[in-house]
Amino acid sequence: MTPRRRPSIRGKTVRERVVPSPTRQPINVDRYGGKWVAIWKREIIDADEDFDHLLGRLEEKGLDEKAALFRVPRTGRFVG
Repeated sequence: MTPRRRPSIRGKTVRERVVPSPTRQPINVDRYGGKWVAIWKREIIDADEDFDHLLGRLEEKGLDEKAALFRVPRTGRFVG
């Protein structure tokens, strides 16, 4: 009689997803707090408190479709 085979001990390999930060350096909350920030190629290229004005300047530069827009919360506010 042959011995009973154990199921494979090795399981499925676990892959960890790594998502890079949107900017190379942390966003300065004191400088950009309460503003809309335009990020392109992991750099902050423009910021303004008024979303429409920021979008207008990005359209003039031709970056309106390429840049990511992000609203930076003010100091002491938790968003989550």
